Amino acid sequence: MGVFHIVTQGILFGLTLSFMVGPAFFKLIQTSISQGFRSSSHLAIGISLSDILMVFVAWYGLSSMFETRSAQKIISIVGGIVIIIFGLYTANKRHISPTKGHSLIKESSIRLKYLGQGFLFNIANPGTWLFWLIPIGLANAYAKRSEQIIFLASILLTNFCMDIIKCAISNELKKFLTDNVITIINRVVGTILIVFGLYLAISSFLPEKMVISI
Repeated sequence: MGVFHIVTQGILFGLTLSFMVGPAFFKLIQTSISQGFRSSSHLAIGISLSDILMVFVAWYGLSSMFETRSAQKIISIVGGIVIIIFGLYTANKRHISPTKGHSLIKESSIRLKYLGQGFLFNIANPGTWLFWLIPIGLANAYAKRSEQIIFLASILLTNFCMDIIKCAISNELKKFLTDNVITIINRVVGTILIVFGLYLAISSFLPEKMVISI
């Protein structure tokens, strides 16, 4: 099969993933609006790194360890708690436009902070783990290992590029928003994240037919 065809399929699948609305989407937009493009771009890198890890785990069949009901319950509870903590932090964060000096100080330490947040935030969502099983299954349909790598790499790169575009667009919107409006956005997004987290934690105790992947 031609490389162009494989890359095209990967890009289309990556675009589908990028338009899915979940906790990471709201966190990415909120971070870009409240903290700027630099912070949100590092958050996007952290999310992308966690995606790469999940693809690696799923590709080598290690995802079977998460297939038991007890394991899924633990993952949902822990993931839900992590997202709730992020939600509480976001909802209680009042935005204050930084001074130039404060911004320079912040720049030096911001990278690892948001890289870690993006990585932990995305990997804590069991719905993301389940989603990556789909492209792994599609990749296995390719006969050559190189074709599988090209397909998965196309998905990952497309998704990352779309996240960066989201960051850039949201950062432009920031110019038209006051501190009070951004604070309200923080509270709205924080509340949404808390709802996501509560649902994840509670869903582990619900019958499977009532659970919706997010």
